[in-house]
Amino acid sequence: MLRVGLTGGLGSGKSTVAKIFETLGIPVYYADDAAKRVMNENVDLKKKIIEHFGEESYLNESLNRPYLAASVFPDP
Repeated sequence: MLRVGLTGGLGSGKSTVAKIFETLGIPVYYADDAAKRVMNENVDLKKKIIEHFGEESYLNESLNRPYLAASVFPDP
């Protein structure tokens, strides 16, 4: 089975290409969605994220993405 990874910057068309693939019946795995789900549902991972980045990493049991992004990528 051939596997293709779509990469590129913001606005480069990754989502458009993925939707075209789906329209053609090609299965698409959305890694970003899976990562978000794991970071919200996996208790061990949540614990590690909180240990490393602090309690602010989660608000109301959901990943605080803006806080975490600012912590991980502080220099534009």
